[in-house]
Order: sequence, then structure tokens, then C-alpha cells
Amino acid sequence: MGLGDAKLLSVIGFWFGWISIPFVIFFSSAVALLVVMPDVIKNKKNLSSQIPFGPYLIVGCIIFLVFNEQIKSFLN
Repeated sequence: MGLGDAKLLSVIGFWFGWISIPFVIFFSSAVALLVVMPDVIKNKKNLSSQIPFGPYLIVGCIIFLVFNEQIKSFLN
């Protein structure tokens, strides 16, 4: 993660609370893994390739917003 990703994650935490940060990181990492793994398998990218993580953070935040109520009910 670069400094832009850290700033984006801090803004997400500011807007939606600190409890959203672990879920956003988990969801964004899962989406990034699903998107990048086919390229790694096809040898278009190797494991040391850099990928932009900001778009995946935004997708993870959207997933968190859509399933916010289900996450809260699961935690309670």
C-alpha cells in the first residue's frame, strides 16, 4: 500500500467509523485476489508485480456499505 491508499483508508475510517476499516481491508483484499489471480496463473503478472490498491479499497468500501446491516447483525 502506498501513501495514497493510506490516505484513502483514513478517509473511509473517518466517514464510516474505525470499525469499518478491518472489513474494508478484508473485502478489498479478497476482491483484489480474485481479480489478480487469473493474471498470475496465466503468467501475465508475477508475484512481485505492483498493482494499484485504491480501486479495490473503493470496491471494498461499497461492499461494506451494501452489507452494513448484515455485518452489524452478525457481530451482535
